[in-house]
Amino acid sequence: MNVNITKGLDLKLNGAAPDATLDFALTDRFSIRPSDFRWLLPKLLVQAGDRVEIGTPLLCDKRDERIVIVSPMAGTAQEIVRGEKRVIEEITIARDSESAIEATVDFDAPTDGDSVRKLLLQYGLWPCLRQRPFATIPNPDSKPKSVFIPCFDSNPLAPDFNVLLRGKEEYFRHGIKMLQLATNNVPVHLCMHEGTDNQLFESTENVQKHYFSGPHPAGNVGTHLHHIDPIGKSDVVWYVDPQEVARIGRFFAEHVLQFEKTAALTGPVVKSTGYFNTVYGADLTALFADNLAQDNVRIISGSVLSGSKLGVSPTLRFHDRQITVIAEGGKREIFGWLLPGLKKWSASHTFLSWLTPKRTYEVNTSLHGGRRAVMMTDVYDKVFPFDLMPLQLLKACEIKDIEQMEALGIYEIDSEDFALCELVCPSKKEWQRIVEEALLELRMQN
Repeated sequence: MNVNITKGLDLKLNGAAPDATLDFALTDRFSIRPSDFRWLLPKLLVQAGDRVEIGTPLLCDKRDERIVIVSPMAGTAQEIVRGEKRVIEEITIARDSESAIEATVDFDAPTDGDSVRKLLLQYGLWPCLRQRPFATIPNPDSKPKSVFIPCFDSNPLAPDFNVLLRGKEEYFRHGIKMLQLATNNVPVHLCMHEGTDNQLFESTENVQKHYFSGPHPAGNVGTHLHHIDPIGKSDVVWYVDPQEVARIGRFFAEHVLQFEKTAALTGPVVKSTGYFNTVYGADLTALFADNLAQDNVRIISGSVLSGSKLGVSPTLRFHDRQITVIAEGGKREIFGWLLPGLKKWSASHTFLSWLTPKRTYEVNTSLHGGRRAVMMTDVYDKVFPFDLMPLQLLKACEIKDIEQMEALGIYEIDSEDFALCELVCPSKKEWQRIVEEALLELRMQN
């Protein structure tokens, strides 16, 4: 199937990652954050001072204790950080010096879907899966009608999946076989970027292959679902990142449990961009040492459109494959709106930079405007490639009108699908936060 996306927008930034590996040595500090897993209700399974190994359960979901978050490294649980109302915010692990980043586990080869699911749950690999609607860890008893594997990312400065999966090709193919076994052979959809090198994905057998072209959000899984297999209130669809598929494949092929990941360091203020190998939860502070062009920066796990701001002891979030660093804004410009703006990005023709469509830009965190009431405008329709009414749906989400949200197609989308609407919004509304809160309200009502 070929799908051409005509509505959308590409934010072209400086600081893409070349095909080069950065030197990065794992530190002795690891941080596991329950907030990496949407709406997980964490129940603590270890205490400060406890010894942990790779695969030791640290947390479980109070609603279903079969879902566990495990330690990615051998060491000692050092500190349990709690926030308001004693909510668990972080578990820090002091890594054993020179400890291995993988562990060999012993289990019988699975013969059916139930045994595959039990092993994924037992060894902490179940959180690699996510579901739509709600973009949460799926219920272990759920029966998805299909599985989606997005094979490219159209976000600004997104990494090349061929680099992320280099050396993991066979594990990727085996991981797909295990997912097919776990789901009783429901359709598996590989969604690729038309016109790029898709040899790895095209050589995979017994899957359905689709090609997408056009601007962002052509690479979002929500876009793929909408055009290939739309879902309703009673439907469930799983989706998995290709690196997680490879992780699952290696686990079943070689009985090796590991949480290593390749990610890209990108951004206009990064001196040396590239790819680095890390382990989930590892402190990335050393990655930025002497590698930033200025001090006042914002470090983001994910893309500038829908990523998460990182604070002290930054770590790559569980499902992310990119770190982006941009300058902090907040400075006022004298007559900035009167100048030609040849080096300023704009979604409209406000600045003359639209005359050079291939230019890349440096951006910062400034809003470039004030927050105001929602305006009736068609600007959202120009960047929202769904057969839905974005303005009406966003207004329903803001007032949490459940019936209206359902009627307008809320189950097909997630907050990241409205990142461009937030970017071009003349009212500077935080639409992604509003949509996520509306989805949480909807989930609690169901």
